[in-house]
Amino acid sequence: MGSVTQGNIYMPPVTSGNARYPMRLAFDTPQPLEIKPRDIIDYGAFRRRFRKDETESELHLAERFHAAKILFERGNEHVYAEVPLRTEGTLPGSPARITADLCGVSRGELTLAFCERWPPTEELLEKLSVVEKAANARAVILYPSSASLPRFLRTRSEHKKLDFARFPWLDEPIGDAFREVMEMVELLANQTRVRMLTPLLERGFRKRDYRRVINPKLLYENLANLLESGIIDEAEDESYRLTGLGLDLLGEYLAFLERVRRVIERETTQPRGGES
Repeated sequence: MGSVTQGNIYMPPVTSGNARYPMRLAFDTPQPLEIKPRDIIDYGAFRRRFRKDETESELHLAERFHAAKILFERGNEHVYAEVPLRTEGTLPGSPARITADLCGVSRGELTLAFCERWPPTEELLEKLSVVEKAANARAVILYPSSASLPRFLRTRSEHKKLDFARFPWLDEPIGDAFREVMEMVELLANQTRVRMLTPLLERGFRKRDYRRVINPKLLYENLANLLESGIIDEAEDESYRLTGLGLDLLGEYLAFLERVRRVIERETTQPRGGES
């Protein structure tokens, strides 16, 4: 069988002689709905573009948003939503058809993402069986709580090409995770500390640099807090610099503030429903 091209996706030809994986999966639509990296920067924008309809729960939509992030982080060059697929290279007859919540594509290899809220259903198990037999596909399941994990793990014993990812926050350890996050948010939700940190994005600052712009009492109190948190450290030249953790956290925090600002600006400038 020859190669298959779906839009800008190249599917390598089906090869014979693979006893374990005798067939492949290919897109069953000429125009799959593509998710771009920019679409996963802002959940609100993702929601407006990719929500299927009013019946889709917010949890399932949030899972799809998180799944798209995972697929890009795993190196997929293209990610698509609600992808219908069909089998090729099977015995004569009607090809099997399945739909994945998302599908990542990397060099002709497919990663199908299934966003689940309940223990595995018969429909999901049938889809996983198709993936297991395909030469060019594997699957990842997003599940919302560790309570469902034991049954998913039993599924994995039968499906070797299957990974799991837990949707964050919706679990018993949420208390610990939430506390750690809130401690960092409280550390950064302070005007003096942010004024101390943002210059470090360009260069190191010494105490004398800070004393020019910050009250010395506030300076020493906040330096101690930032050093203890691991966000900054003191270099050999006695300047303070962002650590790797600090660079990541400050970047994410500033990006978060900007996203919140845009949401507030959008909601306050647009007329609300029912208003003239």
